[in-house]
Amino acid sequence: MEEELDSNFKTVGNIRTEKSVIMNVEDCNVYYGDVHALKNVNMEIGKSEVLALIGPSGCGKSTFIRCLNRLNDTIDIARVTGKISLDGKDIYSDYINTSGNMDVVLLRARVGMVFQKPNPFPKSIFENVAYGPKIHGLCKDKNDLNNLVESCLVKVGLWDEVKDRLEDSGTSLSGGQQQRLCIARAIAVQPEVILMDEPCSALDPIATERIEDLISELKQNYALVVVTHSMQQASRISQRAAYFHMGNLVEVDSSNKIFNDPSHPLTTNYISGRIG
Repeated sequence: MEEELDSNFKTVGNIRTEKSVIMNVEDCNVYYGDVHALKNVNMEIGKSEVLALIGPSGCGKSTFIRCLNRLNDTIDIARVTGKISLDGKDIYSDYINTSGNMDVVLLRARVGMVFQKPNPFPKSIFENVAYGPKIHGLCKDKNDLNNLVESCLVKVGLWDEVKDRLEDSGTSLSGGQQQRLCIARAIAVQPEVILMDEPCSALDPIATERIEDLISELKQNYALVVVTHSMQQASRISQRAAYFHMGNLVEVDSSNKIFNDPSHPLTTNYISGRIG
């Protein structure tokens, strides 16, 4: 019988990162109505690293990643407890705008999100990247904006493919190109953390390889948290990995340790294919 986690369960493994910590999660719990979906999660997210979240479907990976930029706020029955801080500020209490309300727009500029299915805006390729910098006032003039858009498209390896069609709709691109456009859109507002929820699951192998290469490049300047069902992908792209099971964070450690010598039997069973 599959091992269950009791209420006294404690995460095993090295929950600390040797990198500088940019986000800190303490005793995070998520409830959907009466359902306790995420249970007492503690984790640190380091600068310039890729942290892969792995585990069976429904184990809490996507619920957790949505806590990091407060996307669970959009679900009426969702309730989040605990403390999640970004550069020492609690994202559930310290992001206040001039009207005295929570400024989730500012938070989501600093903690960007790339979803499973590419979702470019129904705008031109140029406007997809320019939209965020415009609303946040990041560019002083049109020339500055043009340079920023070009820089972001270069970073995601898309500039040479689209430089002569910037006024075409973003939705006219291929699936892999759309996903890279969405990543360009995310980095255009100068985030510190980029969240990716299964960013390659809807892509073909060639597009997947390009996104994986891009993730490896982006980690030089950003903290990345990537949800993936592919253990091979997680081992290729990440420096640390975290295994979730039934709403619990079971183990978080270096990717080498997780995939070659996990500390918890549940992780071993998942890695070996006995559960999942």
